[in-house]
Amino acid sequence: MRLSSHHKTLSSLANDVVDVLVVGGGIVGAGIARDAAMLGLKVGLIDRHDFAFGTSSRSSRLLHGGIRYLAQGRLRLVRQPSIVKRIVHQIAPHLTDPLGFIFPAYRDSSWPFWQLRIGVKMCDLLCSGRNFRHSESLSARKVCAQLSGIKPDGLRGAVLYYDALTQDARLVIDTLRSASLAGAALANYVRSSGPNGVVRFLSVRSWTS
Repeated sequence: MRLSSHHKTLSSLANDVVDVLVVGGGIVGAGIARDAAMLGLKVGLIDRHDFAFGTSSRSSRLLHGGIRYLAQGRLRLVRQPSIVKRIVHQIAPHLTDPLGFIFPAYRDSSWPFWQLRIGVKMCDLLCSGRNFRHSESLSARKVCAQLSGIKPDGLRGAVLYYDALTQDARLVIDTLRSASLAGAALANYVRSSGPNGVVRFLSVRSWTS
């Protein structure tokens, strides 16, 4: 970080009028700043901690397709994140790696094997057939061959379904870099305070691309 860039960023945030001021440098704030800047708006973003300090660096790192909503019949919530994870993969393929999950089905399972097979195929269809890889049905013998520690008694088979793994904090930083390139002024370790909507900045340091 260059000191001149530090002062320039803070001066811009403190003295210029912005169209959008984003408070919080997690993935949501980073995405808002990026989109607003790319629309031609004058954007500032601040965070009183490091960027991606909170939830955005403490997630499961899973770009999931919302498969858990399928059992609740909330098909829109299955489709929406399934499409989003594909968009993220297109934008940042270096940060998204396909990750397969095997769901076994036993004789006394609450989810019978046939339901699991239908369920994962529905997920494939709900993401417009553009999942990272197509789901598969696995025989009990194939499951045991792939998972040596699995209990074979009563095993009917399993399904293989794909989500994706991401580097959550890196995704935030790359999004902020894109926002910065589009003209957004970004500063971390900065907090805002002031009555009546007047924003004053107390700074420790700032981040630039």
